[in-house]
Amino acid sequence: MLAKVRIYPFLAIALVLAWQWATVHANYGGNWTALYCTGALQPHPPLVGAEHIYVFPNSAGYDGQLYHYVAHDPLLRGDLKNYVDDARLRYRRILVPALAYVIALGQQRWIDPAYELVFLLTVGLGVYWSCRISPKWGLLFLLIPAIPVMMDRLVVDGALAALTAGFICYRDGPRWKFLLILTCAALTRETGFLLIAAALLWRPAIFTAASAVPALGWYGYVSTRTADTSYPFSFAPLSGVLHVLANPWQYPAGTPFTGVLVAADYLAVFGGLLAIGLAFYLLRRNDPVTIAAALFATLAVVIQRADLWQNVYDIGRLQSPLLICLAAIAVLDRRPWLVLPIALILPRLAMQFAPQMLGVIQKAAG
Repeated sequence: MLAKVRIYPFLAIALVLAWQWATVHANYGGNWTALYCTGALQPHPPLVGAEHIYVFPNSAGYDGQLYHYVAHDPLLRGDLKNYVDDARLRYRRILVPALAYVIALGQQRWIDPAYELVFLLTVGLGVYWSCRISPKWGLLFLLIPAIPVMMDRLVVDGALAALTAGFICYRDGPRWKFLLILTCAALTRETGFLLIAAALLWRPAIFTAASAVPALGWYGYVSTRTADTSYPFSFAPLSGVLHVLANPWQYPAGTPFTGVLVAADYLAVFGGLLAIGLAFYLLRRNDPVTIAAALFATLAVVIQRADLWQNVYDIGRLQSPLLICLAAIAVLDRRPWLVLPIALILPRLAMQFAPQMLGVIQKAAG
């Protein structure tokens, strides 16, 4: 078992890197910056031209392009923040970009490979911590939706997914590792604070509360250097979900297998809803894992925007901490049905990779 704990993280990194290499060379002309998903419809800093960033035509891109800019200027010393759609929000999620900057020793030409290295380390640590929970499901960490999304778009959500696995792994000690996980989670995304809240609700302690201090200090720094922008959402429970169910995504005319795509979209939404329901059902266990699951489920119910439920990438990456908690309970309590929400989300997630896979096959066939 110990050998698997040691080998699986390296195997996972090799698998992920092999796929990225294949799709980059088959679909993007060997330009690794395509993984940031930079869109042509967004304003671009000079950095894009200087680094020959791959730009997707007729696209607004995805969040990875913004964290790429943050990694080049993590301390907000230049004007890159002007090209980030919500600089205050994005810069709060500093851990992944900052680690890339540190690994690159602040050298701009090394930022991109350092960012990729941080992602691969995220995969390795997530698998390692998952193996520590149970070697039987260590490699299944790769199926947690945030990991394929981060593999494809280099967003930061995979890091929080890995840290959630670390939270579960170290919930009973060593204490310094547990506190480090909590500190890093809050610096990765604001939803990472829910892990601190879960730990406090389970066992209140001053050191646990102190793990939020670095993130709060960083938030204060960011607020002095960025403008406050609105992030519209509704507090009406599940209103965004209901809107999506009543108004499915309208695919462009001529899109193949439209009926299958719409059905898979509904399936993914139901998977997210099932995960929420299971989290509340399990809350009677009263341990840090179920408390964390319930907190993430509560957030998913209360904070509502239609776009957070419209696309499987958004559903999957935002629900991933909750899905990891359910998967861990499934293994520890031998309740395999608790991974059903993941199974409902994965088909639509796999469809997102179909065009890239076709490109890889065509490239291999010559």
